[in-house]
Amino acid sequence: MTDDYEKEEEKFINTLGATASLKRLIGDVAKEKKSFATVVVSVVTTATALAFYPLAIGYAVNAMANRDMYGVIFYGLIFLVLYLIQMVANRFRVIHTTKISQMAVKGLRDRSFRSIHSVPISFFSIVKSGFLISRITNDAETIGDFLTFQIPQVISGFSAVILSIVIMLYLDPTLTLYALVILPVLSIFTLSLQGKVRENYLKTRKTIAAITGNLAENINSIRSIKAFNVETYVNSRFDSLNTDNLDANIKASRLSSAYGAVIRVLEFIGISIVIYEGVIELQLGLITIGTLVSFIFYVQEFFDPVTQLSQLYNSYQSSIVGAGRIYGIIDSPKEIIPEGSVPVDTFGTSLELKNVTFSYGEDTALNDVNLTISNREKVGIVGHTGAGKTTLSNLMLKLYLPQKGEILLDTNDTKNILTSRYRDIIIPVLQEPFLFRGTLYENIRIAKKDASNEEIEKLAGEFGLEKIFSRLPDGLKTDAGELGRNLSEGQKQAIAILRALIRGPQVLIMDEPTSNIDPFSEKDIFASLEKFSENRTLILITHRFSMISLVDRIVVIDQGKIIENGDFDTLMEKKGMFYSMYNIVMGSSA
Repeated sequence: MTDDYEKEEEKFINTLGATASLKRLIGDVAKEKKSFATVVVSVVTTATALAFYPLAIGYAVNAMANRDMYGVIFYGLIFLVLYLIQMVANRFRVIHTTKISQMAVKGLRDRSFRSIHSVPISFFSIVKSGFLISRITNDAETIGDFLTFQIPQVISGFSAVILSIVIMLYLDPTLTLYALVILPVLSIFTLSLQGKVRENYLKTRKTIAAITGNLAENINSIRSIKAFNVETYVNSRFDSLNTDNLDANIKASRLSSAYGAVIRVLEFIGISIVIYEGVIELQLGLITIGTLVSFIFYVQEFFDPVTQLSQLYNSYQSSIVGAGRIYGIIDSPKEIIPEGSVPVDTFGTSLELKNVTFSYGEDTALNDVNLTISNREKVGIVGHTGAGKTTLSNLMLKLYLPQKGEILLDTNDTKNILTSRYRDIIIPVLQEPFLFRGTLYENIRIAKKDASNEEIEKLAGEFGLEKIFSRLPDGLKTDAGELGRNLSEGQKQAIAILRALIRGPQVLIMDEPTSNIDPFSEKDIFASLEKFSENRTLILITHRFSMISLVDRIVVIDQGKIIENGDFDTLMEKKGMFYSMYNIVMGSSA
């Protein structure tokens, strides 16, 4: 089930490969130029200190062998100075790598968040919110840890290895060749495992995303879970996903631990080769005991960065996979706004749909629809469930673009109108308004940031909605709760209407505005809409006819086509679908 979802998700989010992800991540990190330069200097300083440690120890050993106490003290002090230099350099490295990594993570999260506000609405019909949350939070956090702690250590270690080889060649070229003989084996072994390790850690990121997605779904639907007594079923599903994540992590850890064990074996072989050749040269008088000791330390330094890499390989692979997934979100195809977008500020004469066709995959939702709505006209759009009413609303809101035909605002094709300006003219009141945690003032104010509490209260009073909020103990200061769980359906809908009204829309589209509310709230909302629509355009989408008296004209949609169009009396006299629906609904309510 998860694999099928991932195939569908890849249509919108294409996870980048390791090389491409690493290149882009380096580019993002390098933007902090001053901190980046400080890190480079501190890493080079640390590497230089590491490279001269073994040399200082070797000279100290020679001094001890020669009973030269002044030499022992001198080289001991050099060792101490090198240690202090490394300590100071490390402090600067940690401070600035933390700044760089956190700025990089912030940038990735900001760009990801902006990206999901720019993608087409169809993106969210496929991609699960929990998976997006996991990518933007969990994956970004993994990248932050990797950049802060692991990469600088490994880079510093490998830089020290390069300097160490130079020093070793100076001390004894022959012994250096023996010391390096194990490196090709080490490199081949590391490269051979890279693809497999990445595959395993990609699986761990996907399984944790599946867990996050499942958690988000279950928490949001906790009332339904309890109401239908399906706790056992949802617990079983979560346990299955959690087990998949456990198995993926164990598999990845086994491979990583095996890698580390082999690295240690290679390290001991390398040291043994150096000791064997070193003892021969020592007996021949070609080197001193101090030089042999230095070489043993240098061979260990070869393997320390690789060992660190093996220990941190989990984080490296997980971070690169995570970066690829985040860049996938950033690179997701954006909502198409054609070049030369026209800024339009007013609704002049009409909103016209000409030969509009739209499909969801192979399912046709609207077929060759023609409809003209004049300025200040009140139009009701009715039809059975699935007839195409909401699709029509989404197209008029420019949430989707027609696949055939065109939608004209006055004489301008909406494809060519600047979307942000267009959505200032046409404002929706949706069937299921989304509420954020915060006061009702704050929830209304998201539609107009500079709206004062007094302005909101005045608007609620002007349109008769203050009665709905007067039932709350703290009125508009009440906390809505997560997803508005502290409010009734009528109160939620009233907030959605105030959000729209405070924007001062020229066209208001209402999609089933009273489908879930009680008759008392419906009466108050009806009165507010009646007052609002006196000098504005109203498009009312509904299958309930209690509010149909608000409109001048009724459009009936069935199977994606307009089959009836006229005022209430005309359609009732025609005795077609509207007549049948009206009698069924009003008859059942009588």
